[in-house]
Amino acid sequence: MNTRTPSGVAMAGEKSFSDASTVPRAKMRSLIEVTFQRLRADIVEGRLAAGSRLGVEDLKSRYEVSGGTMREALSLLVAENLVQTQAQRGFHVTPMSLGDMRDLAATRIALESEALRQSVLNGDAEWEARIVSSFHRLSLIEEPTMRDPARWFNEWEPVNRGFHEALISACSSVWIRRFLSILYVHMERYRRLTAMHNPPTRNVHEEHLALRDSALARDAERCAALLAEHIESSISVVREFGLLR
Repeated sequence: MNTRTPSGVAMAGEKSFSDASTVPRAKMRSLIEVTFQRLRADIVEGRLAAGSRLGVEDLKSRYEVSGGTMREALSLLVAENLVQTQAQRGFHVTPMSLGDMRDLAATRIALESEALRQSVLNGDAEWEARIVSSFHRLSLIEEPTMRDPARWFNEWEPVNRGFHEALISACSSVWIRRFLSILYVHMERYRRLTAMHNPPTRNVHEEHLALRDSALARDAERCAALLAEHIESSISVVREFGLLR
């Protein structure tokens, strides 16, 4: 039989109320996080189409979780603006549009250009080494990706992100890097779209090479200008092929 000391401390062998409740809560948080990550990946990678309705009943069967867990995960995605909700209409994947892409691109250019300037001015030898090593990894995957983007995009994307993160890794502003991390996820939806339609005249590898060289040369303004051209090139692809309205 469980007993307590006069001070109320549980004796050995007694299962306290806090222990009994903490474990299920921890498991629930973990399940919500896993569901959130799976949904997030399916939205960003296009398995859940932009603008599509997200019915809780259908989703809980698809992901094999409870309705409560699914609603919590969807609420986290609403906070990231990857999912939207309206009264009487439920949840749906945030639509994609040319206007939204332009807005994201302009915001990213403003923040990442500032981060680049700070990094170019403040970066040390370790910063340079991160740029060189991340560019080398990118070079290895970039050529096959340009030949067959549908096959290689999922391997190229995190390496591409790693290169851009290395470029700004000497930026002292935690908030700029945090906001850029959010923007990068949203931009990935559009990068997936444009990667399949890049014209032969566009050489993304050469764009990255120019970014690397200008950063290592400590030419902050040229680096920022090249970054803006690099990001805006994707918008040109969308307009040229009429991929979005």
